[in-house]
Amino acid sequence: MNYKLFIAGRFLFSKGESKFISFITYISILGVTLGVAALIITVSVLNGFEKEIRDKVAGLVSHIQISSFLSEGLPDHEAAIQKMKNDIKGLKGISPIVQKEAVIRYKSVVEGIILKGINIETDLSTARSKVVRGTFDLTPQDSIFSKLIIGDKLAGKLGIEPGNKVIVFGINGIPGPFNQPKIKQFIVSGIYETGLRDLDDIIIYTDINTAQKLFNFGDNVTGIEIELNDVNRAEEVVRQIKADIGYPYYPKSLFKLYKPLFTWVELQKAPIPIVLGLIILVATFNIVGTVLMLVLEKTQSIGVLKTLGVSKSGIVRIFLFDGMLIGVIGIILGNIAGLGICYLEMKYKFFSLPEEYYMKSVPILLNPDYIIFISVITFILTLSATLIPSFLASRLDPVKSIRFS
Repeated sequence: MNYKLFIAGRFLFSKGESKFISFITYISILGVTLGVAALIITVSVLNGFEKEIRDKVAGLVSHIQISSFLSEGLPDHEAAIQKMKNDIKGLKGISPIVQKEAVIRYKSVVEGIILKGINIETDLSTARSKVVRGTFDLTPQDSIFSKLIIGDKLAGKLGIEPGNKVIVFGINGIPGPFNQPKIKQFIVSGIYETGLRDLDDIIIYTDINTAQKLFNFGDNVTGIEIELNDVNRAEEVVRQIKADIGYPYYPKSLFKLYKPLFTWVELQKAPIPIVLGLIILVATFNIVGTVLMLVLEKTQSIGVLKTLGVSKSGIVRIFLFDGMLIGVIGIILGNIAGLGICYLEMKYKFFSLPEEYYMKSVPILLNPDYIIFISVITFILTLSATLIPSFLASRLDPVKSIRFS
């Protein structure tokens, strides 16, 4: 073993006369441990929030939604879809939709909604996997009744259960004597719940053909939804669509469609690393005090080491090893504590959230890059904090040091 590392360990964890130094050492290690653990937990929770919200929103509106500048929707959309399939790299799915405002009535209760007609074969929404009651079945029952899927929150407000019959009024412009809304009867085949309560309260699904007839769209559609293998490429693909297809196609990414929501997430993330980074900074400065006290405690030992021929650089290394030991032990324990708490929350869901957070429990997303970054930065800070006391220790005069007691 390197004798400098051995001496550093003896200085820090001596069981002899320096019990107070050992106690201060443990406090410094605890400070680093808590700082690292808190930063790992917080960053993982914030990343989890961002991923959960992004995935929930993407399941309802897709990564990219193409609408039309024209009131009659998108003509020749099949040719545009084929072109995008050929030109866009990393395309996971693409599907036409008909989506417009409507009114739903069940018994005497009336609510405004957004009726979304989807192509059952190419649909990209996650409602299919979020059905909590009934089944995801949008195949029209007959020429009179079509089927729809309704959100859990809206179903609760209307008192609807699977199998109930409802009426939907298709609004096409301003209703009036000469512009009567079309009326269609539906059977509720299923009730879905995504966790995004505001959207579950307003979006209902039916098949695309029924929606086209209800809104007098013929073969046109109101939009096209696109899902990518990498959602982070959404803005890049939006620019490509604008350049390749252009008018009347108007593409927007989910980050633009729900900008306030994602801005809120970013605002939550922005100050937390700074605040917790300051906690780690304070913990590392505790190391300065610990090593300075260690230098004062071991002044006589430093004089003996210099008398035995240990160079100034050797003394510096001994105390640098002290800071390194505190940092490494604190970082390891911090990683164990932080990752352990994260894994326990992921498995047992100890902490529940109110519904305005769009999820039932605290989400966790462990990112190895962030964990490594936190550990490396903490190590650099702890090592840097040891430089000044280590340099002061190397400047002690050996004769005066041996006399000191």
